[in-house]
Amino acid sequence: MSAFLGNPMVTTAALPLLLGIAFALLVRLGAAKAPVLAVLIAGAAVLFLYWDTVGAPAFPPIAASQKLVYLAAAGIIAGLLAERRLDGPWAGVFATIAIVAAFAWLGWRRIAAGPVDLPMAAALITGLLTVAGAGVLMAMRPEPSASAEQPFLAPAAVLSLSLAGAIISVLGASIVVGQLLGSLAALTGGWCLFEYLAVLRGRPAIGWGKGVEFLFLFAAATALIQVALLAPKADPAALMLSPLPLFIAALSPGRLEGVLPGAALLRPLLAGLLIAVPAILAVLIAIIRAPHGAALGFS
Repeated sequence: MSAFLGNPMVTTAALPLLLGIAFALLVRLGAAKAPVLAVLIAGAAVLFLYWDTVGAPAFPPIAASQKLVYLAAAGIIAGLLAERRLDGPWAGVFATIAIVAAFAWLGWRRIAAGPVDLPMAAALITGLLTVAGAGVLMAMRPEPSASAEQPFLAPAAVLSLSLAGAIISVLGASIVVGQLLGSLAALTGGWCLFEYLAVLRGRPAIGWGKGVEFLFLFAAATALIQVALLAPKADPAALMLSPLPLFIAALSPGRLEGVLPGAALLRPLLAGLLIAVPAILAVLIAIIRAPHGAALGFS
């Protein structure tokens, strides 16, 4: 049993997928009426995955990946604040400031060391795109008459960014952060799967509140920024494409109403596919341009 639970496919994919399904189930059973509880449940799942992958962090953190555990804990607290106090443009401003602060903490040594070569330029552009994308997505207000795809837009963006970042990270010889991003993708995918099955059964999907949305965005964004800053062989073009799903998700509300008018159940799938296009391109570029042996992190 211990060997089974220690299998990377279980810890990175299967277990987070089940946690995502359990999270969606708990929200549907009552946590949706208590948004703060939903943030705490999501935060517990995220923190467990980070702790399980990185281990108990030292204080102060002695490895770059350990900083992500502290950032995940800070993301829970900030998510509670976002849920209780913020909405609309102020939520976007809050997300922007939080991710900029995380970017500075993660990368100040790397940035100060210089020089501004191609990898550093790619890291800075990736960070700026991630900050801007998270800000505009958090500032997005739900449509008054929520469409079938509306609850899936932010989760699809997080899923796409996390999955692209995971593959880019592993191919770029940064396996631990790749596992973290893969776990986040599977966790988000479990929620999407459960909610879409509910939609197929004739029930409306329950979207993320601003607190949960911030938490997942913050966790995925900080991990991607870590990859951009420190993965030694991460492809620059792939990195810069990976935050673009955030912008597509932010621009999607109301734009698919006239598409597939007689098949509203397919619109969440269409929206997810459109949001994932930059992530798919990023993965293809990372695979095609991966240096020999980088997939295993040994060269």
